[in-house]
Amino acid sequence: MPKGSTRPLVFVVRCAGAATVAYELATRLGLPHVLWAAMSALIVSQVNLHETRSSFQGRLLGTLLGIGVAVLVGEGAAQIAVPVGLQIGLAVAICALVAHEFPKLRVAMWTCPIVLLSAHPSAPLLTTAFQRGCEVVLGCAVGWAFHWAAERLEGCRALRARRSAAAGPCDA
Repeated sequence: MPKGSTRPLVFVVRCAGAATVAYELATRLGLPHVLWAAMSALIVSQVNLHETRSSFQGRLLGTLLGIGVAVLVGEGAAQIAVPVGLQIGLAVAICALVAHEFPKLRVAMWTCPIVLLSAHPSAPLLTTAFQRGCEVVLGCAVGWAFHWAAERLEGCRALRARRSAAAGPCDA
């Protein structure tokens, strides 16, 4: 890293900003567990933009897989009174089979317990799953957007610096 690089500071600011904005947006939208929006913004935030994009894709697809499996297992298990602990075990086992072949989808394994354990008996499991999905997608999108914007700003700053250096002291 070049001496005087702003990259570490940019990383700090975009992570803090993404977590804050994701939390505030989720709060304003009335989502019940805004924690997952803030956490997701941080989980997808990587050092390089292509890594953030890859993390975003894996988190999004893994979350959708975990939600689908949790709803199928939870709704099916409710019909025959299977305890929640066994529901979690079955849902995680199904997702682990997929994650073994597709490691970027590992988030599916912890999405299942999150959905099953945050469900309220008074609300349909599908409602809980939808809310968790919204929280995660919102956070991921905000984390990616902050990184994308930071990269664009850094690119503009670097271009201005190159143009300024090329102009020379007599052109100013």
